[in-house]
This record gives sequence, structure tokens and C-alpha cells, in this order.
Amino acid sequence: FREIERVLRATPIAVIALDHLQRIVGSNPAAERLLLFDARTARGRLLQEVVRQPALNRAVARAFAAEGRLHDELHLELAAPLELQLSCEPLHHDSQPPGLVVSLVDVTRMRRRESMRSEFAANVSHELRTPITNIKGYVETLLQVDLDDPARVRKFLEIVHRNTVRLSGIVEDILTLAFLEEPEARHTITFERVSVRDIARNVVEELESAASARAIRIAIEVPDDAEIEACRSLIEQALANFVSNAVRYSGEGTEVRITCELSGEHARISVHDHGPGIASKHLPRLFERFYRVDKARARTQGGTGLGLAIVKHIATIRGGSVDVASQ
Repeated sequence: FREIERVLRATPIAVIALDHLQRIVGSNPAAERLLLFDARTARGRLLQEVVRQPALNRAVARAFAAEGRLHDELHLELAAPLELQLSCEPLHHDSQPPGLVVSLVDVTRMRRRESMRSEFAANVSHELRTPITNIKGYVETLLQVDLDDPARVRKFLEIVHRNTVRLSGIVEDILTLAFLEEPEARHTITFERVSVRDIARNVVEELESAASARAIRIAIEVPDDAEIEACRSLIEQALANFVSNAVRYSGEGTEVRITCELSGEHARISVHDHGPGIASKHLPRLFERFYRVDKARARTQGGTGLGLAIVKHIATIRGGSVDVASQ
């Protein structure tokens, strides 16, 4: 009996034992953590009193009606939404009518990953379809128009080129994400001591023409001795993504600042801009793949919708983090 008790205490699967009147006769710590109750005060009380979750209570009632056997999935709204796999088996004890053993497996993260994979596949298909359709349509038109009209031909070719560049950008970003998500990626990336100021200068040099076109000044406020252990190309890519977003969405004639604060072995690199701001409802999802605050504007300005997801992976690949503050 003690061995069984030790197993139940150690297992991450939530287990609750009920008598034939649906009173709790036993539970393990996993059940207490999952369903937010105290076993000492719950013992002997009805499940419906202890766990006020109609979906769970209905499932238990169905299990009793099915002679104690039931396998189902539940959605519960507790401190956070939970997706659970439920299994019920009859519990026989002495001469009493059979009770029920309820086991619950938390599959929330697995279901969320499946949903993200499905959503990612749908988004990729949608994002690729637009440039491919445009390229196909204008190439077919070129085959039919009079090639003696160079202005018209040039206009169509520019549209095809623009969509080809966009298609290439999406594919490159997808490949980058796939690489960064590989568990072995961190073992194949070369890390070295790099100067944050040098990285910032390289990014500003790369984006200077785009900033000048909108009369935006990019200021670097980084200490000369600021160094970090990082992959130079990836850090430049992450910083360039933030700065290009700042330049793209800030008002003309404003300033974008790159700052760096040192704290022991850590550095906090920030990009400050004077853009229109982002509503609070969007902030938790900002680093998701293909998530856009303003879909129409992002597409017309050339965004692939994957840049910030790439930044997040670059930041976390060495145990770092990324966040945003906006009004």
C-alpha cells in the first residue's frame, strides 16, 4: 500500500478516488495542484462541492452511468484554461457499491502546439499564395501583351520582381525559424565576444538610407566597453529587425534610439521609437509567427510576419529574453 501511495504522490497525472456517492475518498498532490483544492479539507466531501467545474462533474456522472468506464477530453476554466484527457475506472471497495477512480492528464501545451502548427501551416499557405498568384497572373499577362510597349512591360516586370522578393523573404524567414527551432541549433552556432556598439553601427549603416528617406535619425547610446557573448550575425539580424520596424512605423522626422544597459554578464539592448504605439491586447501575441497588429499596412510595407518570431528565438537561444513596452 505504501509503495502505491509513493507512486501516486510522484506521478504527474492527477488522480482522484470517489465513493459511490461521488464523495472524495483520496487524491494525489498532482490533482490538488491541477484542480486547486486541499486534500485535507476535501476528503469526505462531494466532488461537486470541492471542484466547481460543470464539465468535470458531468463527465463523472456519465462515467457512473457507464458502469465506471469513460475516456474523454475536457476543457476547464481554472486560473488558466486547461485541456485535459480524462479516464475513469470503477473502484471496488469491500461490500460497498463501486466508486470511481478519475485520472486527468494535462495536455494543454500539447494541444496548443498542435494548434500553432496547424495555424502556422494555414498562415504559410496564405502568405505564399498571394505573391505566387500575382507572379503567375502578371507572367501570363506578359505572354499575351504587345512586347512593343516597353513601359507596360517594365511595369509588369517590376510587379513580378516585387512579389518574387517578397516570396524569397518569406521562404528565407521560414528556413531561419526552422533552423533556430532545432534543438541542435545552439551546438552548431559559433558564439564570441562582440561589441554591442559595433553591432549597432553595422545595423545603422545598413538601414541609413531607409531612415534618411523618412528624415528619421538613428542615435546610438551604447557604452564603448559594452560586450556580449553572442553570435554576431544573429544579434545583428535581431537588432536590425527591431530598428527596421521602428523606421518603418515611426513618424517622419522623429528619432530612433539604440541603447544598452550592462548588468554583470548581461546586457539589455533596447530600441526606442516614436511610432503610433501598440494596443495592450496585441502585446502578448506580438512575437508569434505571422501575427500582425495592422495586417494591411504590414503587407504593403513588405513585412513577412516572421521577423519578431525570429528575434524571440535569437534572444532565447542562449537563455535570454525579449519584451516590448508600448502605449
